[in-house]
Amino acid sequence: MTEPTILLSPRKPAVSAQGGILEVLVRVQAPDQPAGTQAQVSSKRLALVVDRSGSMGGQPLAEALRCVTHIANCMTPADQMSVVVYDDKVNVLVPLSPVKSVDAVRQALAHIESGGSTDLFAGWQAGARQLEGGVDTTISRVILLSDGQANHGLCEVTEIERHCRELLARGVSTTTVGLGRGFNEDLMIAMARAGGGQQYYGQTADDLFDSFDEELQLLQALCLQKLEIKLMPAPGVIIEPVGMVQQTPNGAYRLSDLAWGAESWLMLRLHISPSALGDTRDLLAATLQATAMDGQSVTAHAAMLRLPAVAQADHAALSADDAVQNRLQEVEFAQASQALRELVQRGDIGAARAMMSELEKRFAQHPWLRDKLQRLRTLAEQDPQMMSKEVRFSAMRMSSRLSTKSETPYSQDETESAMPAFLRKKVEEGRGRNRSDKPIT
Repeated sequence: MTEPTILLSPRKPAVSAQGGILEVLVRVQAPDQPAGTQAQVSSKRLALVVDRSGSMGGQPLAEALRCVTHIANCMTPADQMSVVVYDDKVNVLVPLSPVKSVDAVRQALAHIESGGSTDLFAGWQAGARQLEGGVDTTISRVILLSDGQANHGLCEVTEIERHCRELLARGVSTTTVGLGRGFNEDLMIAMARAGGGQQYYGQTADDLFDSFDEELQLLQALCLQKLEIKLMPAPGVIIEPVGMVQQTPNGAYRLSDLAWGAESWLMLRLHISPSALGDTRDLLAATLQATAMDGQSVTAHAAMLRLPAVAQADHAALSADDAVQNRLQEVEFAQASQALRELVQRGDIGAARAMMSELEKRFAQHPWLRDKLQRLRTLAEQDPQMMSKEVRFSAMRMSSRLSTKSETPYSQDETESAMPAFLRKKVEEGRGRNRSDKPIT
């Protein structure tokens, strides 16, 4: 494949000679998908792991099983799928195999009943074992669906994260789906981040249609995985990552898996020492390591970012790059919204209202954030528990979403847009569209 392009986009086209701060958007852009490669996408190996513990009784379990049959209906002849259910015991209902009949999957699910406590780790681990022995040219992913808190077996979040991270290193990623109202969003998000997958939530299968649409479209469109970018600051420059960033033990930063024609990115704040007026200042270089879908290693480089040093007043008068400014506001929103979530979790709705008013003023020029805040205000009044989850998932979306290489300005919720689902901007992450024309069965 053609190697990706790394762009280092500064918020302003110069630095202040007196030194100071400059935000830089680091973009990794994939080439457009070559003609004739649509039929050559990697086959998928999915292990669907469903919580059937006591809290899943009734509608939650029914909704989860509807999700399973929906995914089975979307598999191709080249794909394989396994189904695992768990409470405090684990049962592999469908061993990993091609999906020859959705009816057969539905029949395997027909007599599942809820009961028992929640050994979430054991269920996830059983799904992971189904995917052992995959080859580089396939995509192997555990998709975990749960409505509750891990309360049996291994429950320590950091230990579960470690296992997800180790599994990712062996080629198996993890996506998590929080279903209903009681799931532990911190655990589910932590597993997905450590496991290199996505994180979704919703109360019903219909809410999750867009999430599975996004997941399957993304898996079908991937061109690079395991993206790690090494940033090399010039002398006199200190790097501060902005947002919910993952750093590897070797000091590189991990980026989202990359689809054809899309962009994965990272926001930085550079702290720059003074320069001589009129000098051209070296600031930052970058090197990317990634893995193509055929297992080949890919390396790309960005040349040193160099900008002129101008007087402080001239620097202050420079216009900011709109794309960089918008992304900066997104990651700042993600950071600020965590304090909002803490207020809601403490039950201090009055303080939460006041903070939302402040955020609405702060982000008034960003239409997507403005719409999200309006929805959060409604949720805070009607359903604080779900508002807390929405804040958490929205913050993750802001910090790690894929975008188009030439992103068009947001004007309204894009759930109904014809663009790929993994590129859409939604007002509420936990709710899908009404799919009366294509119901989940």
